[in-house]
Amino acid sequence: MCARFTLRKPPWPLAKTLGTTSVARTLRSRFNIAPTQPIVALLNDPARSVEEVRWGLVPPHAEHPSAVKLSTFNARIETIAKAPTYRDAFHTRRCAIFADGFYEWRTDPDGGKTPLWIHRTDDEPFVFAGLWDVWTSPSGDETLTSATIVTQPANAFMATIHSRMPAVLDVERAREWIAPGERDAETLFGLLTPSPPEWWTANPVAPRVGNARFDDEALIVPVADTGMATPSLFD
Repeated sequence: MCARFTLRKPPWPLAKTLGTTSVARTLRSRFNIAPTQPIVALLNDPARSVEEVRWGLVPPHAEHPSAVKLSTFNARIETIAKAPTYRDAFHTRRCAIFADGFYEWRTDPDGGKTPLWIHRTDDEPFVFAGLWDVWTSPSGDETLTSATIVTQPANAFMATIHSRMPAVLDVERAREWIAPGERDAETLFGLLTPSPPEWWTANPVAPRVGNARFDDEALIVPVADTGMATPSLFD
């Protein structure tokens, strides 16, 4: 499952390329983003606005954010068109979630776990395919915008250690993904092909990344790898 990712670099050059009209603002570098925390997403509203939203989708039909019992920070590609939590958002409310790396805990031959930081070989920011929605309280005096990351079967980079990975979009597909309005499922699924294996590299990092209270640059510093050499990622 995707439980941690990074956004160290300003997303604004990439956001501008994707067509946002939002004004650039200062965002804090993040090294250990965890579920329920704010994430930076470009929404497919008419302005293609960039917003900080909650990681973990809260559907409009939920009684309260705390009443959402499922893990909704990831959404499996196999169910997004039909599952009540995601289907409306899939057709009408899609987003591009900015990141420049993510973590996975690899299972080693001795049964231990090694955290790895996975990022592009060019170390540039990228976007996850996401879905977003707005929850409004029954009284109407509280709203919450939230999002989830779409996951899919793994590419060759991930497949040796896990069967799944996040859906990462190149610029052309991201522009299509965040086009405003309702889109048919066939068109949308056509945009969600796995990212090229050659995009990715990984390095082992210290176990302290497992504690969401830590959020500093030391988390991505490579450490000696005493286990396998290949990482795995998102459920």
